[in-house]
Amino acid sequence: MLSTLARVALRQPSFPLALLLLSGLGWGLAISCTKLATGGGDHPLTLLLWQVVILAVLLALRLAAMQTPLPLSKRHLRFYFVAGLLGTAFPNALVYWAAPHLPAGIIAIVFSLSPLMTFGLALAVGMERWDPLRLGGVILGLLAIVALVVPETALPDPKIAVWIAVFVVVALSYAGEDVYAATAMPVEDNPLTLLFGMSIATLIMLAPVILATDVPIVFFRHGEPHEVALVVGSLLHLTAYGSLLYLIRHAGAVFASQISYVVTLAGVFWGMVIFAEVPSVWAWAALALALAGLALARPRASPAATAPD
Repeated sequence: MLSTLARVALRQPSFPLALLLLSGLGWGLAISCTKLATGGGDHPLTLLLWQVVILAVLLALRLAAMQTPLPLSKRHLRFYFVAGLLGTAFPNALVYWAAPHLPAGIIAIVFSLSPLMTFGLALAVGMERWDPLRLGGVILGLLAIVALVVPETALPDPKIAVWIAVFVVVALSYAGEDVYAATAMPVEDNPLTLLFGMSIATLIMLAPVILATDVPIVFFRHGEPHEVALVVGSLLHLTAYGSLLYLIRHAGAVFASQISYVVTLAGVFWGMVIFAEVPSVWAWAALALALAGLALARPRASPAATAPD
């Protein structure tokens, strides 16, 4: 009965839009879950370790059910480690380090700059052609950062502006992964397989660092709220990522790219609901600039593109 209902839902014309909205809301909520997960005072690498372990276990179960093996060629291994470093190990460690110091809404706004940075990097290395509109989007993204950092009233405490710089580095690292993946990702493989390989590579990179620095590996103790938040955030991230892959395949990359708007707005919304955040006028201005930048910098539909399935 449930499978029949699922097949009927998938055939509905409104399904891609509903999936985009729900996935964006979930991904925005994952930002607040990340901030909540840091509430127990655990080391950032401990949090990162368990986030990746949760993702790896869930992906292993899914791939086992699909009977899909993990490719281990030199090309695949190189991709797992480079993409794992740029897209998970390095940026997510910074996220868990800096998240306690910034409002969730501000984090969401800075995260929204990653697609803009992706275009900027791709343009710099010759992967994208000169496009004044899209370049204007990057400039608006930079202005969004200025709106958050320069005015003294933009943040609850001007001293926390330094943490915005950390999240800019995070967004830049995610952009670097996007640019690398565009040229090195084995497109013939299931994306979930590649994500599983990246998770395993991240664990391999983390292990010697954790052992050498005596970082605690125990995290789950008494089912406290910050422990639940890490699990929920990991589930939301994986579900939203899987939904994004579905949208790219069945509704097109241009339609799927609009999830950035939903994630940004949802991140601000959940910050207001969960943490009672009250964004300043300058924060709202930064949000408007970031959304406008995304609108200008998002991919354009090809004139020869076919209609979505």
